Amino acid sequence: MKTTHFAIKAYAVALLTLMLGVLLSVWLDDWLWLSRSGSLVVINGIVLTSHQIIDHINRLKLSQMRPPRQFERDWADSDKRHLIDDVAGGVWRYEKYGLYMLIVGTLVWGFGDLLNAF
Repeated sequence: MKTTHFAIKAYAVALLTLMLGVLLSVWLDDWLWLSRSGSLVVINGIVLTSHQIIDHINRLKLSQMRPPRQFERDWADSDKRHLIDDVAGGVWRYEKYGLYMLIVGTLVWGFGDLLNAF
């Protein structure tokens, strides 16, 4: 759940950054500000994606450092695998959204100043 809250905050910051870039571009009549805000969205996307990768790696390390038990038998192997797949799927879903943020930020960064031509 920590990753979900972090992703929501990252998207809110990215949206506010783009809105500020549009407002500055209109107010100053200089559309390079929108391109600059796109570069900040790219940085935000990098932080979002790398945070989730680091969090996932740390969880994998913790699961492998589990102390061995004397009487251990896995009675619910299929249930456990299903739970692990659900958790891992959620983590990778947010990493995909971080990638989308990187793509949008890069496009705004590269072509945001051309919106003035329309």
